[in-house]
Amino acid sequence: MSATRLLQRTRFAVRILPTNEIELTFNGQGVIMDYDTANRVAVMLRGQARIAKRSAGDVSTKVIGFAHLTDATLDELEAQRTRDGTAVFSRIR
Repeated sequence: MSATRLLQRTRFAVRILPTNEIELTFNGQGVIMDYDTANRVAVMLRGQARIAKRSAGDVSTKVIGFAHLTDATLDELEAQRTRDGTAVFSRIR
């Protein structure tokens, strides 16, 4: 594979279907799988990416986070605060 090809960005998307299946799309080509298969694919991709990163000589560390954004109302956030004082929104007044 050429270096130019490796430097091109890949468009991808992941969405959860109403049937609780996962649709994974790369450059317009999609595949639908059950959540167990999707989880195994995620573990495999992460593992192989770590190996490729190490083989390329990149030993840097990076923190990657995931957030599930919500449209919760202030009342819901207040209720969360009463249940969990360590919650991110615990200081909202």
